[in-house]
Amino acid sequence: MKPYLYVDFRRCTGCFACETACENAHGSASRVYLAFARGLPTPLMCRHCENSPCAAVCPEQALVRHESDGVVALKNRCTRCGWCAVACPFGVLTVTPFGLEGLLKCDLCHSRRKDGKRPACVLTCPTSAITDDPPSALKQRRQSQTLPIVANTEATGTGPRLGALSLRKPTARFHRNTK
Repeated sequence: MKPYLYVDFRRCTGCFACETACENAHGSASRVYLAFARGLPTPLMCRHCENSPCAAVCPEQALVRHESDGVVALKNRCTRCGWCAVACPFGVLTVTPFGLEGLLKCDLCHSRRKDGKRPACVLTCPTSAITDDPPSALKQRRQSQTLPIVANTEATGTGPRLGALSLRKPTARFHRNTK
């Protein structure tokens, strides 16, 4: 089965558990980034696009698309030119300086999945905002939702494997201190 992550932005409370779990699972910097759009938390990670712009521009072919693992970084080929980070339409790839890890991107916890475990961010999220449910369960979940899907990337032609629900009607409320 193809690896797949699904993010329901309405459930995210901004607790940073996904970032912490990713850091612990990889023993280094997180590959999940919590951004805030209009004050609402938004977990971001590599979308493992079917037509990956990052892989297309890599002069060393250090990013390769595998059907079972999504977009995989071959760190021994990476020269840290940064073209992949520039090409990523979602801004989620990080190229670190020499002496550090190199290219940082979500690998869908490949080593954990190889051991029969689920991705760390999925297991840690207290509100199930990030899940790896099979596509059939996701389809049923989407059909039961009243809000439209907004992570449609037909315009970019990337065809991501990361679903997302609209930011409308969030379950958590965030208020700015006005004092």
